[in-house]
Amino acid sequence: MAKHSTLNSGAPDLASEMLDLVGDIYQAGLEPERWPAVIARMSRVFEADLACIYTPVASRPEQSLYLTYNFSVAMESAYAGYYHRIDEWSGTALRQNRYVQGRVALGEDIIPQRELRRTEFYQDFLKHHDMEWIVSSVLFEASPETPATHMTFTRNLGRGGYAQDGVRLMQLIAPHVRRALLTHWQLSEARLHQRIHQTGMDSLGYGVALLRSNGDAVYLNAFAERILQAADGLMLKAGVLLARHAPEHAAFTHLLRQAANGLGGGLHLRRDNGAGSVKRPYNLTAIPLQEGHPFRPLAEARVMLLIHDPEHADPLDGLKNFATRYRLTPAEARVLNLLLNDLGPQQIADQLGVGIRTVRSQLSSLYTKTGTKNQRDLIVSALGFGVTAA
Repeated sequence: MAKHSTLNSGAPDLASEMLDLVGDIYQAGLEPERWPAVIARMSRVFEADLACIYTPVASRPEQSLYLTYNFSVAMESAYAGYYHRIDEWSGTALRQNRYVQGRVALGEDIIPQRELRRTEFYQDFLKHHDMEWIVSSVLFEASPETPATHMTFTRNLGRGGYAQDGVRLMQLIAPHVRRALLTHWQLSEARLHQRIHQTGMDSLGYGVALLRSNGDAVYLNAFAERILQAADGLMLKAGVLLARHAPEHAAFTHLLRQAANGLGGGLHLRRDNGAGSVKRPYNLTAIPLQEGHPFRPLAEARVMLLIHDPEHADPLDGLKNFATRYRLTPAEARVLNLLLNDLGPQQIADQLGVGIRTVRSQLSSLYTKTGTKNQRDLIVSALGFGVTAA
């Protein structure tokens, strides 16, 4: 039977700290750089040795989260490389349909401790890193508006397991974290749109098409107009943007429909080639838009389609100029190029043969150097500078 440790949640000093903590949580929603300190402070309140707020799969880069407290590089690398596939806590919770927004559970409620200790996941991973007891909450279920998001606090063997007061504390804290994350994501979206607006869409080195959910074009920048005039891959018919080639139209329509439903994505679109000419495909990126933007075309549109023409400029020159401007290291430039090729952090790590922690560190450095907040903001900044995928 698990030995449980009771939180001293009724003490006046903890009650005062809770009030301050809630304020810090909302401040982190406004200023993302505060999250590491906030999750460390929450860990102290939960008397936890480790903590994590994460999105297992985020379809929209600006919603990707991986906030940790006290996770070692070795632990993250081992989990990402293998042990996530045999995670008995998450696997059992998934089979038991426990991933419901707002639900809080102790580890032993998901799988009895005696049973957990017989598994490979426990013997080779949890035991090695002294991860014994957890209290976990589903902050969000996956939806067009939000990615599946979980928050977990973990204790080592010596502390003893969480009791019901740990569940009650999680039930108290989680709603504040949920609201702060919604603010965080909404501001990320607004910063992206404001950045595009301020840059001036017609000065961008790629095509921008703002579309309604049915494909009607609300706005085309000058670069997109030139692409349509070339008539080698895209066309407008009765105001609706279409792929010129019937075999690819279904994939193009699916891309736009998914983005209108909140799921961004990318597509390589074949183009016509004249005699003796072989043109590389257009690279399309569809980005979901939210209602209420002050820039009228963005307010009316539901999809932003970015159209990159690899023939427009030498992508390596664009990347070199961007790297020089922001003093990027060769490693950071390689990560940026793979990001522009629609690879996620784990895929980049696999391709470069490095750990996911290394890639996240390089992304963090890229954000700092370029003054951006997330992957999509970084991509838009690079594209606006004339960088295209090489």
